[in-house]
Amino acid sequence: MTAELRPRSDWEAVDLGIALTRRDFWRLLGCWWLGMLPALVLSLIFLRDQPVLLLLACWWWMPVSSRLVLFVLSRRLFGELPTWKAVVREWPRASVRRFFFRMLWARLSPWRPLTMAVEDLEGLRRKEYSARVRLLLRRGDATVVVLALWRAFLTLWLGIAVFATALMFLPATEAQAWGLAMQEWGGNSWAGLPPALLWTGVASVMLSMSLVDVFGTGAGFGIYVNHRTWIEGWDVELAFRRLGNRLRGAVAVVMTFLLLGIMAPRAVAAEQAPKDVITEVKANPDFEVFKRTWQQRNPGRSWNWNGPGAWFVYLLQGLGWTFLGAVIAFLVWVIWRHRHVFRGRGISMTKPVPAAARVVMGMDVAPESLPKDIPTAAMELWRVGRRQEAMSLLYRGAISRLIENGGVEIAESDTESDCLRRVEVEAAVHAGYFGGLTSAWMMLAYGRSAPQDERMQELCAAWPFSVERRQA
Repeated sequence: MTAELRPRSDWEAVDLGIALTRRDFWRLLGCWWLGMLPALVLSLIFLRDQPVLLLLACWWWMPVSSRLVLFVLSRRLFGELPTWKAVVREWPRASVRRFFFRMLWARLSPWRPLTMAVEDLEGLRRKEYSARVRLLLRRGDATVVVLALWRAFLTLWLGIAVFATALMFLPATEAQAWGLAMQEWGGNSWAGLPPALLWTGVASVMLSMSLVDVFGTGAGFGIYVNHRTWIEGWDVELAFRRLGNRLRGAVAVVMTFLLLGIMAPRAVAAEQAPKDVITEVKANPDFEVFKRTWQQRNPGRSWNWNGPGAWFVYLLQGLGWTFLGAVIAFLVWVIWRHRHVFRGRGISMTKPVPAAARVVMGMDVAPESLPKDIPTAAMELWRVGRRQEAMSLLYRGAISRLIENGGVEIAESDTESDCLRRVEVEAAVHAGYFGGLTSAWMMLAYGRSAPQDERMQELCAAWPFSVERRQA
């Protein structure tokens, strides 16, 4: 072996194939052009006036050149460098082997660098070939496809680069004529371009095809070798072969010691009769027979676990455990569903008190938003003509005091009528005053009819939520 075989990743295998190609690059490039020679000669004879068709014919014939490159790479890996005579003898077989399948049916296959090795190196056909290809494509299928895309891109890029480099060495007048011809060319016909320009482009693409295909074939061969290493353990087999080669000189010595080791025990054993040896071995305590006896006293009535009814016992036991699990799951669900009733370490059966409303009908009823002396502040607003604000302050203050001090559960969505009903039920002592205040507020808010000054003074004077009135 001229390369280290070990399990590699797919792109490491590509690097291995490229390294093998670099080692014998000039020989491989010559083999490639040797394989291309028939197509190139025939194209120059029959397609001399059609450079683009000549390029297409050479591209179609390219698998023959790839096979000659693979032929050299495969032998070189195992320490044999084929001579040019051997390459020339392989040339006809590379041209006609499975011609219709490889050159027509599978010509555009992106897996060609890998499947070509199965055809040429293993010689498989039909079902065996298909099964082998499927096995190898289980690893690195995507890598081979990406490699095919890179080959197409690099061929185009390198062809343009070579063509642009050739343009740099043209005389100024010739370069100007070529540039003008390419600007006027509409892409409909190649006849309008100068022949020298067309042949320069074809030569650039041909050179790009040869370089990319030589290294692409090497990369595909590296993937093929790596797949066989993973699947068939080539590295292990070769390691054993190297070990056998190193130990080949010591075989006689090892065999001598083995024979001496086998004959020595026989000579010792011959001095003692077989019967005596058997008796001596059986006398060892390890061969002594021990017996133990168990007696069950007053056995109770029990199930026969190994009898015909054992399955019924197992069924009852399974149903019991299933019922117990269902009960436990139900209890856990009930506790979780009513977890709000737990308070601290104990259980409180009282109904949770909802949070006091801060806004009712869009009006802020929070205590901190109101003045301490609500009737006095409302009367001052009334005197300066701000009647709706004064009445709103008096009404908001009444609702706030009923919520905070009276314990009335007024919700944010309650209307004036809802608030009055709640006060009549939960704080009946303030129901009369709150009813008159509600009527006056609704007449002003919705009917735009303000109460008389005397009525406003009565409402402020009768305010039942002041500290003095609560103390009285």
